[in-house]
Amino acid sequence: MASKKNRSRKANRKSPKSAASRRDRLVRGYRSLVSWIEGHRWPSLAAGILVLLVGSFLGSYWLANKLDSFDRERVVRDALREMKRENPQQPTLKYDRIDDIPGLPRYTETEPGQVRTTIEEPVRKLPKPTQVAALAASEQPAWRRYAVPFGDLNSRPLIAIVIDDVGIDRPRSRRAWELPGPITLSFLPYARDLDEQAKAARAHGDELMLHMPMEPLGHADPGPNAILTSLSESEIRQRVTADLDSFDGYVGVNNHMGSRFTAFRPGMETVLRLLKARGLLFLDSRTTAQTVGESLAQELGVPTVSRNIFLDDDQSLATVKHQLAETEEVARRQGFVVAIGHPHEHTLQALAEWLPGLAGKGFAAAPLTAALRKRNGWD
Repeated sequence: MASKKNRSRKANRKSPKSAASRRDRLVRGYRSLVSWIEGHRWPSLAAGILVLLVGSFLGSYWLANKLDSFDRERVVRDALREMKRENPQQPTLKYDRIDDIPGLPRYTETEPGQVRTTIEEPVRKLPKPTQVAALAASEQPAWRRYAVPFGDLNSRPLIAIVIDDVGIDRPRSRRAWELPGPITLSFLPYARDLDEQAKAARAHGDELMLHMPMEPLGHADPGPNAILTSLSESEIRQRVTADLDSFDGYVGVNNHMGSRFTAFRPGMETVLRLLKARGLLFLDSRTTAQTVGESLAQELGVPTVSRNIFLDDDQSLATVKHQLAETEEVARRQGFVVAIGHPHEHTLQALAEWLPGLAGKGFAAAPLTAALRKRNGWD
């Protein structure tokens, strides 16, 4: 039967079916797979078990490799950490100003809970003649070799002024070593141009010390390469050695902060043995009443003396002047005094006004080694 034609004389055709969507294809595939599995139950089960076994094997292999790589990375990290501990790189950074040191708060020697009382002690009895002869016959240690000459120990009370924290604030440090002297300047080991500054200070007739940063009880930061109670003995030795090598020509060491460390006998013994090997003295700043510094130094045969007065825990001009008056009283009572100050504005101002009048009051400004000799009865 002939097909009917439309007005354009073309045969009528059915409209083509639209292509199946991706979702429809997936549904048909899933249904086909289910139908096949239902018709081949046992082969399907065997194939599923085989797939699980192969997947489990491959997954275990991947996990083992991953864990092994973690172990290798951990071993490498541990090895690198151990190498750093055995060969720590000493800090090379040097600073011009306190403000340049990352994270270091405004410095004050005062630490929470620490009472800074005046400390007095009598002059020790003269040693036996045999001890004096042995001392004279021995090679001069560094504390004598670099000492500022001072002859008359006994005609007048001696006042030894020690200025800590020297070297960082260079303008004020310069003002300190230009004060009428002799005085003693204790340089921080992380200051810039230490050799140059030390030579300038020595040229003005002042005695030099190293101000070694040690761990305090509070949260204040003593600065880079500080000596801490948490360090091993070898780490303490390395840090102390780095500090001792920072410049030359000084007579000894005193602690910068250190209220925790100076009470830590094992660590202090390590420090003092290193000082003894170099012929250096130890000035105990006595930032804590629990310090073992001076007593342990005496046991080990390290020349030692203690701080008697802090001049500027309170930095006001009135307080500094009051402490200088107290310094005179202690010097009259015990024949010598060791007073510690810092290159703060009012401290420098008060000292500049006070030092020129000492001789007229019957005192002698003296380097620290002179006070040490008088304290211990050494000529």
